[in-house]
Amino acid sequence: MRTRRRGNLLGVSAILAVFFMTSGGIAAEYNITGSVDFTGPYAVVMPPIDETADIFFAWWNEEVGSKIGVKLNRKSYDTRYDPAITASLWPGILSGDKPLAHLGLGGPDVAALMKRLPEDKVPLIMSTGTYGFIWLPNQWVFQPRPTYVHETVGFFNWVKQDWKENRPIRVGGISFQGSPAYVDGINGFQKYDESDPMIEYVGTEWVKFQPETLVTEINRLSKKKPDYLFIMTNTYQGVGTIKAQKELGIHIPVVLSSHNGIQMSAMATKDMKLLEGHYDSASIDPGIDPSLPAAQIFEKYKKKLGKETKWSILTGQAAVMTLLAFRGVERAVKEVGAAKLTGEAIYKAMYVAPFAEKEDLLGIAPTLTFTKEAPFSTKGVKVKATTVKDGKQVMVSQDWIPVPEVPKWAEPEKK
Repeated sequence: MRTRRRGNLLGVSAILAVFFMTSGGIAAEYNITGSVDFTGPYAVVMPPIDETADIFFAWWNEEVGSKIGVKLNRKSYDTRYDPAITASLWPGILSGDKPLAHLGLGGPDVAALMKRLPEDKVPLIMSTGTYGFIWLPNQWVFQPRPTYVHETVGFFNWVKQDWKENRPIRVGGISFQGSPAYVDGINGFQKYDESDPMIEYVGTEWVKFQPETLVTEINRLSKKKPDYLFIMTNTYQGVGTIKAQKELGIHIPVVLSSHNGIQMSAMATKDMKLLEGHYDSASIDPGIDPSLPAAQIFEKYKKKLGKETKWSILTGQAAVMTLLAFRGVERAVKEVGAAKLTGEAIYKAMYVAPFAEKEDLLGIAPTLTFTKEAPFSTKGVKVKATTVKDGKQVMVSQDWIPVPEVPKWAEPEKK
């Protein structure tokens, strides 16, 4: 009698489990892992990135995952922004956490994992800009932003709209030869220059990674009369270029990226006014509009979790990376069900349809269409650019700025 009753109870439990799984009552739990850097070169900016991930995981689990029967656990690992450490930790992450996806920080994650991911069947998602040498087909890497070259070209597409001079826009570059990534940006822009008669590239000043002064280099480059200087490298070189111009008594607008741009340079110098009349450009919202749906979610769950982080371009980058992973999960649930999610299911889901700017990405990025030709969306690439006016960061245009076609410049690695 007891055996029969127990069997009946087990049967009822199984039925209830199925019922609650399909109605969102009981969640199938999965892990999404990520790289963080609290002890390496990006330790200073890591707290807001880390807290934003916590905020958006909390939001998704409560408001989205609970309705589709899935709970996502966030597990992070301090990789010190070092490919060797990432590579050494990866086998344990893979076997212990069995992640649906991994959220990366940048180049070290790509260097350590890019060739492994197709075999391991775990997509890598990260929201930094990327490089020409990663512009390869059939990757398991997904990035909401294109190359840094695309982002800079987008800025100059905006400049061209009101260019009054009867000549091309003259552009100079500042970079560091000791980093393949930094050299890549110069190569890519020079390749674009060959395809655009409205751009005249006047040359590059190769400087130290952390220059003490750039007066000599900027003085030399200024003699070529550039209308703009672009710097895709770091805050040392960006801020150093601006300070050198002040010493020389000249003003050539500098175009920066997100990681060395207006907010990051102001954070480094504690002087927003220093950046007056200079610019940054990236394929991501700059984090100065509190009305964005993503920003509103951020503020709501920030209060719930007791976080102190402010909405910014840094938190926006962390948000869009997690959003892409979440949307991949949502799509995969529709295809395979909540109980059968895998990294491969997420990978396939990324190609099902475009990720809409407002509905999927909550305004942080333009609509993204992933294909297997590149790890980033090559269709409808757009940027937002900002400048500093009267000591305040402002948009140069409220609309996304379209990026013209950029030719490939890096040759694929020969086997």
